[in-house]
Amino acid sequence: MNGNKTGIHVFSVNGWDLAYDGATGSLHKCDPVGKAVLEWVGGNPSLALTSAGGRREVPPELLTHCGDRFHRPDIDRAWEDFLEMRGSTLYGRDDTVETSWDPYTPWVKALCLNVAHDCNLACRYCFAGLGRFGGNPQLMTPETAVSAIEFAIRASGPRRFIDVDFFGGEPLLAFDSVVAAIDYAKNQGAARGKVFRFTLTTNCVLLDQEKLDFLNREGVSLILSLDGRPEVHDAMRPCRGGGGSHAVALANAKRAVESRGGRDYYVRGTYTVMNLDFDRDARYLYEQGFRRISLEPAVGEDYEWSIREVHLPQIEQSYGRLTQFWDECRDRGDPLEFYHFDLGLRRGVCKERRVTGCGAGYEYLAVTPSGELYTCHQLVGNPDHLLGDIRDGIRAHDLPKALAAARVTSKTACSDCWARYLCGGGCHARALAVTGDLLRPDPLTCLITKKRLEFALYAEAKRVS
Repeated sequence: MNGNKTGIHVFSVNGWDLAYDGATGSLHKCDPVGKAVLEWVGGNPSLALTSAGGRREVPPELLTHCGDRFHRPDIDRAWEDFLEMRGSTLYGRDDTVETSWDPYTPWVKALCLNVAHDCNLACRYCFAGLGRFGGNPQLMTPETAVSAIEFAIRASGPRRFIDVDFFGGEPLLAFDSVVAAIDYAKNQGAARGKVFRFTLTTNCVLLDQEKLDFLNREGVSLILSLDGRPEVHDAMRPCRGGGGSHAVALANAKRAVESRGGRDYYVRGTYTVMNLDFDRDARYLYEQGFRRISLEPAVGEDYEWSIREVHLPQIEQSYGRLTQFWDECRDRGDPLEFYHFDLGLRRGVCKERRVTGCGAGYEYLAVTPSGELYTCHQLVGNPDHLLGDIRDGIRAHDLPKALAAARVTSKTACSDCWARYLCGGGCHARALAVTGDLLRPDPLTCLITKKRLEFALYAEAKRVS
């Protein structure tokens, strides 16, 4: 694609005026007159970028737009600055990907290893239905876990690094299979030129010292499920037999983080209509000693707790307060690492990731306790997304290719969106659940994501200020 189809996204956060070029990934802090110029250009791109041609004078229409809000020398300066950046960091060429590029590769790089289709909690918003994914309770055997690792080694081809996430349900219910998988991966990986990286997602209730010692010793990253304040957590994450899970989960999570020196973990929570003031939950978790926090919206079916479009103003207000708290923590030298505020723009983002998102169905696969292979952990149990099994490999090849082809450049709704290379086109499972079409993202998720991205871009700007 030549040029920038989307123009420049101009927005304000916490008193900062910012402009983001979705095509080039450049981010600019603006003064008020610069913001006015870019807003006018965004509404009149053809006039500003074509008819202006080689002329340097300020277009009369821009002067009309500015009115008497600014002094003429300031408008002249802002217009000159725009002309200097036009074609590079503003309205630059979108060279993220060539249209002929095919992202499909048959080599697996990540497995979601569902070692447990069962759970000791009864979370109200669980997409897996008590961790059982629509079936009967089932735990993966150590033998199947070993076979899954062997499949990953064989299916990874020339890839050296393989990521494995132990998931469920609650994976600590099948801890013997976690141990078996890691032991086999260490031994065989070293012998066959593979490096395994492990993550385990847990509700923390069963995270005793013995398990924690093993996970620490083996360098397993932890995703610790805590929703925040006790009343928020217990309302949505009760124990199977009734009663809240917050007290024991919090105590075990604290011990886990302290035991590894505050490294290699994230506390991951979920916000619903019950806590649209989720910035208070982030603050609460920070006060409990956690510095690496993620909070995700519950945008499931139309349940009493489901977030809907009418809640967007409250969500925006919470993200606004959260960035203010993020600022406070940063200013006092004890920063909050909020997962969704780190876009990695300073480090550079892989072009493939910008275009394809998560790689579900061809680079990333989910494995059930019986060894079946699915395109995604959120689609386990959906017969249309069953690809094969760990013993015989992938048998349904058309679906992985279709998922690879559903990249952001193929989605009509994404082609003119300034955020397309920051979200990669969104979640395929969510698109299928809401629209029934891989190429049509969920509109509500898009709205929430774009609003969150504005605050994330603000955080990126603050880091380099």
